[in-house]
Amino acid sequence: MAEITGGCLCGAVRYTANAEPTFMANCHCVDCRKSSAAGHMSLFGLPADKVEFSGTMSEYAMTADSGAAVTHHFCPNCGGQIFNNTSNNPDGVAVVAASLDNPDIFSPQVSVYASRATPWDPPKEGIPQFEKMPPRG
Repeated sequence: MAEITGGCLCGAVRYTANAEPTFMANCHCVDCRKSSAAGHMSLFGLPADKVEFSGTMSEYAMTADSGAAVTHHFCPNCGGQIFNNTSNNPDGVAVVAASLDNPDIFSPQVSVYASRATPWDPPKEGIPQFEKMPPRG
């Protein structure tokens, strides 16, 4: 895969990675809906040691429905969310697909928390749908 790059709306936070995404998913959980201000959040996974972030980010830590500790990382200037990390996957990061410079590289493989999707933003047809977060592995 070619280099993956992206950043926030104002450009103060940037990232670069040279790795294949470990997953690509649309998440319909309440936390993702509220933090994205949309019906779902599109995320892709990267090994934490294969992505470099530049710029200052703010953090918001919380406990997810799964019980995992999740930290959201975002630009303190424009508020653009860049990535999340979770205690369930300490070696990886979940990057917000909307932050990609080339959004064409994102193609969701699954919808998670499909049971919580809103009627006005249903899960994408033709991909596996999980009621909650599927087990890793």
